[in-house]
Amino acid sequence: MKHKNVYFDHINQKVRWTQSTTADVPVQYNYIGSMSRVEFDLLVEVLWEIFDDSDITLEEFLRYYGQIREFCDDIKRLIDK
Repeated sequence: MKHKNVYFDHINQKVRWTQSTTADVPVQYNYIGSMSRVEFDLLVEVLWEIFDDSDITLEEFLRYYGQIREFCDDIKRLIDK
């Protein structure tokens, strides 16, 4: 699976899944980590379900990213056994 970088701008409530760096983007994004497209879609779905139209802090985004990242890594370990 191809992984790309995940960036989040908590001020403008924007998230990006891209290969480019934040220097290529006019908005100030925080680097979060990397994910495959399916993992990223799952993260967005979970965030939407929890927050709906409410703002998400950077700390909340990082917490849910970490939980989804751990969940996906656990599944991959089960498959590899």
